[in-house]
Amino acid sequence: MTIYPLFTFSSLGCCYPIVNSSLDQTDKITAAKFPMSASATARSYPYTIDVQSGNTQTRNLTTIDNTDGYYQDANLTSIYIGSNVTSIGTMSFNGCTGLSSIVIPNSVTSIAGYAFQGCTSLTSITISSSVTLIDSSLFQGCSSLTSITIPNSVTSIRFSAFDGCTSLTNITIPSGVTSIGNSAFQNCSSLTSITIPDGVTSIGSYAFYTCNNLASITLPDTVTSIGSYAFENCNSLTSINIPDGVTSIGNRTFNDAGLVSVTIGSGVTSIGNYAFNICDSLTSVTIPSGVTSIGEGAFNGCTSLGTINCLATTAPTLVGSLNFNNVSASVIHVPIGATYPATYGGLTVTFDL
Repeated sequence: MTIYPLFTFSSLGCCYPIVNSSLDQTDKITAAKFPMSASATARSYPYTIDVQSGNTQTRNLTTIDNTDGYYQDANLTSIYIGSNVTSIGTMSFNGCTGLSSIVIPNSVTSIAGYAFQGCTSLTSITISSSVTLIDSSLFQGCSSLTSITIPNSVTSIRFSAFDGCTSLTNITIPSGVTSIGNSAFQNCSSLTSITIPDGVTSIGSYAFYTCNNLASITLPDTVTSIGSYAFENCNSLTSINIPDGVTSIGNRTFNDAGLVSVTIGSGVTSIGNYAFNICDSLTSVTIPSGVTSIGEGAFNGCTSLGTINCLATTAPTLVGSLNFNNVSASVIHVPIGATYPATYGGLTVTFDL
């Protein structure tokens, strides 16, 4: 096999050699002209190749950051990141509105926050199996992103990572993930289902806020914390099982969700303000025995709520008002011998549990 030197000129006037002993001339030309081709990918081509306004350039990079000429470059349409690259810095491809697809090689071990924020034409992305963190706002506003493969190496998804990915229909969270940050999937309006793996302990505030097509979600027993507003405006979510390890339900966590049924875990001790506000399809609820406080408007506007059981033997403290305002039920069922006033939150107390 004969090796030919091939040079390409960047838009900056720099000349870079394409040199790799494993590539013959045909492979080099294929790699240069078709950055996303199977040939280039399979060969782990060392140099980074991009197409901007129809012009191809090859660059010898080991890191990419927002000074490398890609930041808010609307003319960038595709890029093959070479196997020489080990890190992608903050805002590297931020605002590259013409970028439609990208493959990140396994040589990349870190991708900093905001790197692909606002890449509105990006439809798919494959992330290196060496990456351990989906950083803050990494894909925020990537409104055309329909699929993404998160590698098993990832342990954390930080705040707003996929916020506003309105075309994302489903996503698999790897088993190694232990935390889902604030607003991580906020406004993912096409997301229909998601399974949270065993090992996740916390779901941040606004994590799935206004995911209004989210119809199914499974929370593992390892979850101990669900933040405020986490499932607010999830209008298609009809049922939820809150694990026993969760100790509090935050303010407005399920506000205006489509819940028909809910199981509140035995470890819950407090229900926040407006936690189930306007869940107008919810028909029954059992408040576990460990609950000591119920927030203002916690079940306000649950107009179909006809059965309310409270297993606490001492009446939980009612914070503010409207706790059970405008519900269908007129009574609340509590244990025989429990300590409650005759009227509790506007409901008649019946001692029959």
